[in-house]
Amino acid sequence: MQDYNTIIGAIQMRLNKCPTRSVMDRFRIGSSTLNLIMSRYKALELTIDELEAMSPKEVENLFYPQKNLQRKEVPLPDFQYYFDRIHAPNSRVNISFCWLDYKEKNPDGYEKSQFYEYYQRFVQKNYGDTKISMAVNRKPGEKMYIDWVGDQPGLLTDVTTSEIMRFHIFATTLGVPNNYHIDYDGHY
Repeated sequence: MQDYNTIIGAIQMRLNKCPTRSVMDRFRIGSSTLNLIMSRYKALELTIDELEAMSPKEVENLFYPQKNLQRKEVPLPDFQYYFDRIHAPNSRVNISFCWLDYKEKNPDGYEKSQFYEYYQRFVQKNYGDTKISMAVNRKPGEKMYIDWVGDQPGLLTDVTTSEIMRFHIFATTLGVPNNYHIDYDGHY
């Protein structure tokens, strides 16, 4: 279910002929969600002005009627147990492992994305932080990580002709764990 701002914003952007990818990136939604919003908008036969005149709850209920929402009668997992396992000293447990453990015990339970969402809400409510991390043990310099830096930037190469050339730029880093201290002499 998408909120009022996503529904109205996506419709406005598509009516203004914004590319589909731009709308999806702006509201962090997939193509199926965008297609669903637009098809329901067309089926409603309302103008964007009429939708904006409604309350946010009315718009959300028009696009996502309560009768269409399926609710599982599944109790929430014991997130405190999983949180403690993840944050135990020297633990190598991560949220993915916790979900597998949960599904083994509750085959009809929440799927991974819903489990992650509820876990994130639990952490935010009880610990005030939504950053979930996993310890990764590495040997310093064992792996190199490379990635391209966005689109090709245009750089002015000749000031007399104003020629602009495009370049491929990439960034690289060597993985080093947080618990390593490297002196200026290069010793660990």
